[in-house]
Amino acid sequence: MPQRTLTDCRTAAVGVAAGLIVSLAGTAGAAPVGRGAQSGESAGVTCSIEQATMRDGVRLATEVYLPPGEGPFPVILQRTPYNRRSPAPGTDCDAGVGRYFAARGYATLNQDTRGRYRSEGEFDAMRQEARDGYDAVEWAAARPWSNGKVGMVGGSYVGLTQWQAAVEQPPHLVAIAPHYSSSDYHKGWTYQGGAFDLWFAQSWTAQTLAPDTLERRLEAAGMPREQVLQEVEAFVAEGRAKLLDDWLWQVPLKDFAGFRRNGNIAAYYDEWLARPAYDDYWGALDVEMKYARIQVPALITGGWYDVFQEGTVRNFLGMREEAGSEAARNGTQLVMRALCHACPADTTAGEIDFGPDNAFDLNAAWARWFDYWLKGIDNGVADDPPVRLFVMTPPDAGTAGGGFWVTADEFPPPGSVDTRFYLRSGGHANSLAGDGALAAEGPAGSADVYVYDPREPVPTVGGNMCCRNDMLASGAFDQRGVERRGDVLVYTSEPLGDDLTVIGPVRVELWAASSAPDTDFTAKLVDVHLDGYAQNVSEGIIRARYRNSDYLESWLTPGAVHDYTIDLGYTATVFRRGHRIRLEISSSNFPHFDRNPNTATVFGEAAELKAATQRVLHDDLHPSHLVLPVARGVRAP
Repeated sequence: MPQRTLTDCRTAAVGVAAGLIVSLAGTAGAAPVGRGAQSGESAGVTCSIEQATMRDGVRLATEVYLPPGEGPFPVILQRTPYNRRSPAPGTDCDAGVGRYFAARGYATLNQDTRGRYRSEGEFDAMRQEARDGYDAVEWAAARPWSNGKVGMVGGSYVGLTQWQAAVEQPPHLVAIAPHYSSSDYHKGWTYQGGAFDLWFAQSWTAQTLAPDTLERRLEAAGMPREQVLQEVEAFVAEGRAKLLDDWLWQVPLKDFAGFRRNGNIAAYYDEWLARPAYDDYWGALDVEMKYARIQVPALITGGWYDVFQEGTVRNFLGMREEAGSEAARNGTQLVMRALCHACPADTTAGEIDFGPDNAFDLNAAWARWFDYWLKGIDNGVADDPPVRLFVMTPPDAGTAGGGFWVTADEFPPPGSVDTRFYLRSGGHANSLAGDGALAAEGPAGSADVYVYDPREPVPTVGGNMCCRNDMLASGAFDQRGVERRGDVLVYTSEPLGDDLTVIGPVRVELWAASSAPDTDFTAKLVDVHLDGYAQNVSEGIIRARYRNSDYLESWLTPGAVHDYTIDLGYTATVFRRGHRIRLEISSSNFPHFDRNPNTATVFGEAAELKAATQRVLHDDLHPSHLVLPVARGVRAP
């Protein structure tokens, strides 16, 4: 069967991503950290389990790490749906970095969110965290070991728990430090450009969220503990075995039954599928609509190859412009580097090592941040530039490469200029062997045509994904295998005569026609190295029915030309002298995104997959082009 070829692409990409990152005291999917407490660092730190009671009486299990001494202490709180990794012998507490901050004078809390692991209640992904976050902050502030100043920390979903709490304005919350976490949980978390982030939603649910819910259901049904563990282990193993070659391929999407065990152990997954358009469900979670309610500053950190990269940057922009206090507006900072989600905590992103300057000790940055905001230590945080960016300079064979850091007062840095590169061809831009070109002079040539068949989609190779890198790797990878396909249009510039630094949002303005009433168009920005290596830089997708709006469908007239804007997120990279800029245009990126069936059916209900003929235009009336924000004042050292 054609779909089984995906395994080959998966196998080639996975080798470099064997490790998974852990949170302050959690498992894969939460924040990567620099280092844990070293031997002797946590002498005198104690840990106990306390129950934090929420307003409805539900109790949330909370590990409490206390420094030596009398106290009271400022508090660092992490609220996580992820299990602790390695309890210390004879305790129910994490033995690692939870003690790192306690050793530095903080009461450090690791709280299981509602319905997760040791906490009571039912888990309802994302929607429970605002009120519980408020209550948890105020509970922590009132404890006898607390001085009433609370900060929050963590990444991914653990960043979401911070944003949702901050929106509720708990009086004792002083500062937050969300790491690679999004802003709009419809666009940029569950959907992108109207397409369902299938790999994230299904792999995250199957391997990280659902197993604990299954365990709780089986225990509630009276099943013996040993049998419970066997059943949960079997469920996880089934997901690992079937995700790539079975589950992700099943249609209709709404009929997927992988999470229906002892009832529905992931009802939120069905809710996501039922709501492809932005509505009140997503509006209730949308941080972008609520920056004015946030009173506290945020240290926002993230990665250029992270699945939540766009939301990370948008949170910074929104806070600096709209936050509800001067301290929040002026104090919020952004740090971005070459990093992918749940990748090894080193200097690599995918199969490229961006060099020692890409290293970043997140724990140390957090400690410095809270030393200023919670302890009042004048350590220079107030004088730090609002924006710190690692600009990638991918290495060529025989060169050092890597990248360098720049600072600025705003994002993108002042002086960035949108620069257009127009699509051109003689009508045969299909694959690397075609005649597609990118040029500053303007569009030219005949339209390019390809057939998108959702039964044989273009495979995902790296990119901005989450979360199981041991199964399908994210980050930077060679795209030449993808570019050899006839259903991928390839447009490549001439070798650059000088370095070209790009910092900011990337987009494609595309004029195209389809034989289908609905379809997708994808775009990928690629850096072609001197040896031909084709490194993915950023990517995007647009679902035709949502080309004009996130909340209203607009069907295509088959054969008619429509214009599309494809957002490719943000980047900071240098296209080096002699390199070439490349743009890929196609209609699928699977299994990162679900396959458009090319039919005018209700989302998730299509059982029939049809091929569509796609036509991409690039003439004077339809000047399809790539837009790069060129930072003319920034050069590699």
